[in-house]
Formats: sequence, structure tokens, C-alpha cells
Amino acid sequence: MAISDYKTYLYVEGTTAGKYHKLVDITSAPATGAAPKSLDTTTLSDSATTGIPDRPETPSMEFEYLYTKENFTAVSEAISPTEDKNFLIIYQDNTGYKFPARGTTWTKEVSVGSVVKAGIGLIASAPPEHVDDTSTLIETEPAG
Repeated sequence: MAISDYKTYLYVEGTTAGKYHKLVDITSAPATGAAPKSLDTTTLSDSATTGIPDRPETPSMEFEYLYTKENFTAVSEAISPTEDKNFLIIYQDNTGYKFPARGTTWTKEVSVGSVVKAGIGLIASAPPEHVDDTSTLIETEPAG
């Protein structure tokens, strides 16, 4: 059975090591990886090209959230462009991905008839690690 986007959260590690709390309600979450690049291993005696997978991509990830002064302040205080912080994406079924990253936040473009959104750009310093059960990592449960 598939799961929906409902109850997808972005968490950040709190003051207790290994325990996370919700950073901000998000309106979008990025892919946590990508198909590997191919390293060419073809020789002149091969009738077709051959290859092996390159190293896994360490993704840059962009999240979106609704801009408010309070949300922007909370995100700005929780992320750093110069120091790794630990983050956790949680899905509806309590699985997720944890990863260390640095990043920034900004207000996105604004147009007529739309709400103001902000972006969170995170550069992971290691590939995201899949977590089968995130429930033991949560410092506080999200509302809603």
C-alpha cells in the first residue's frame, strides 16, 4: 500500500544528541538521492559500452515552507551555512532519512494571488541514511 504526503516532516537535532524536533511545517521535500552516474569501462575489444556505478551522489536538497516572521526566524536559527547540523525527514509510515548538512534559508519569489513561501537549501555532507523506524529519534511529537 502506498503512503501519501500527509505527515511528512523536517526535523532538526535538538540539544539532546540523537533526538530531533520538528523544524517547521514544510510544503515540499526533495529527493534524497539520484540514479548513479556511470563510469565508462569500455575497452576497444568490447562490442558495446560497459560501465560501473560511480560513487553515490551527496544531494543538495531544497525544501519549501510557508513564510512567516516566526517560521523564518526559527529556520534561520536552526541551520548554518558553516556548521553541519543533523536533520531528519519523516514520512507518514515513520520511516525516514537522517543526514548532516549545512544550509541557508530565503524568501522565494512572490506573485499575485499566491502565498509567500520560503526555501531551505541544505547541502548534505554525507549521503542520507534510511531509517526504518524514526519513532525512537523524536524528542517531541508534531501537532496535527
